[in-house]
This record gives sequence, C-alpha cells and structure tokens, in this order.
Amino acid sequence: MTRFFVLLFALSLPFWIAGSVFRGPGVLPMAMPVSAFQFVLPFVVASVCRCRDEGVRGVRALLKRSFSVPRRGQRVWWVPAILLVPATMLLSYGLLPLAGVVLDGPHEPLAAVPALLAVYAVAAVCEEVGWMGYALRPLQRRWGAFGGAVVLGVAWAVWHVVGYLQGGCAVWWIVGQCLSTVALRVLIVWLFHRTGRAVLPAIVIHTLINVVQSVFPGYPQRPAAALAFGLVTAAAATLVALAWGARTPTGSRGNPLRARGSGT
Repeated sequence: MTRFFVLLFALSLPFWIAGSVFRGPGVLPMAMPVSAFQFVLPFVVASVCRCRDEGVRGVRALLKRSFSVPRRGQRVWWVPAILLVPATMLLSYGLLPLAGVVLDGPHEPLAAVPALLAVYAVAAVCEEVGWMGYALRPLQRRWGAFGGAVVLGVAWAVWHVVGYLQGGCAVWWIVGQCLSTVALRVLIVWLFHRTGRAVLPAIVIHTLINVVQSVFPGYPQRPAAALAFGLVTAAAATLVALAWGARTPTGSRGNPLRARGSGT
C-alpha cells in the first residue's frame, strides 16, 4: 500500500511543476490548473502495481471489478448514490442565507451539464479505479472499514491541495473543500459496502461532485460555499460513522474502527 501512495505522489510532481509554469486563461471548468490532469495517475499507478503483483490478469481483474454493478437486491442504493451530492449541496446553499450569506458568482450553465458529465466521468473512472478498486482493500485490512475510509479520504484531499493552490483558491475554501472530500469518501465507502462492494456507484458520485460544484453559483470562488458544504457533508458522515459503530458494512456488530478484514 505504501508503494501505491509513494508512486502516486512522485508521479504527481511533474503535473504540479507544469501547473506552476503553465497558467492557462481559465479554459478548464472551475478555473482548474494544468495540474488537474493528474487525475489519470490513480488508474496508472493501480494498474502498474497490480501488473507487478499479478501480471496482465491482475489488471484485467481490476478493471472488471471497477465496472461491476450492484446486484439486483442492492440496486436501491443507486438512489442515495445519485442524490447524495445534489442534496447536500442544496442543503448547504439553503442554510447560508440563514447566516446572512448570499452566494452568487461565475458558474457553468445548466446547458453544459451533458459535456461536464462526459468529461468528469472520465476523470472519476481514472481516480476511482485507483482509490476504490485498488487502494481501499489494504487500508481497510489495517484500519477497519471506517478507519480505512478516513485514511483514504485524507490522502484524496491532500493529493488535491497543490492543484487548489495553483487554481488560486482561498485558504478557507481549501479547508472546506478538504473537509467535504474526507467526509464524502466516508459516505462513498459506506455506499460501496451497501452496494455489494461495487465501484461503479463511487464513479457516479465522484462525477456528480465535480458537476454539481461547477454549476452552483460562486462555489469555486466563495469560501463560505465550500465551508458550508464541508460542514453538511461532515455531519452526514458523522451520522454514518455512528451507524457504523452499531453495525459494520459487513453486518457484524462492533466498532468499525476496530473491524478488520472488511475490505473489497
């Protein structure tokens, strides 16, 4: 597992350097920097690691698992997987006026949603093959179901920080975004277990995170928006963690922080 993260961050360095050298005119959604193209790396690193361990057969198995769908009795969980991000963002924006905050600002038009879905789906596939298809299993073996989700969420957040800084994001925006990133990973992993450990719902959620954040007014520029979204998703993840404390995703009783062997 250490090999995966060391290689991932090492290969990210050229992207971060390129992002500091080539500052584009904001043609990418949410004014993302060139370093955002690092999204290919989780897929590349997971494939390299799996190929080294198991050969080409291991890579084929990784891809097969990554595009598996929930079994018939578990397809009801597609509903929360699809509604999770839009619902939490709507709640976040609904709460802000209560604090006297009115958000507006640049955003992608709704007409751009089909194109955004296509672009962000590619990025989500590349990332989730690495995060959920490869990295989650050894993390959960060591840290348990909930603990592994938190560790993976922290790694996911830290990996994006350089890109946020290169994109000119404010410090408090980054704080809120990182909080929501960790919380959303907990929720993704929880739904991952509810859907029979299928990776495809995680890809859908990841895609929707980027799409929804692109179309909500002012989200990429307003720290209050990211902080509100971070707090709402953290509250949802806390509820899930409490539920996990009563019953792990595999159905056994006990504390998820102590549960072992509940990996993918």
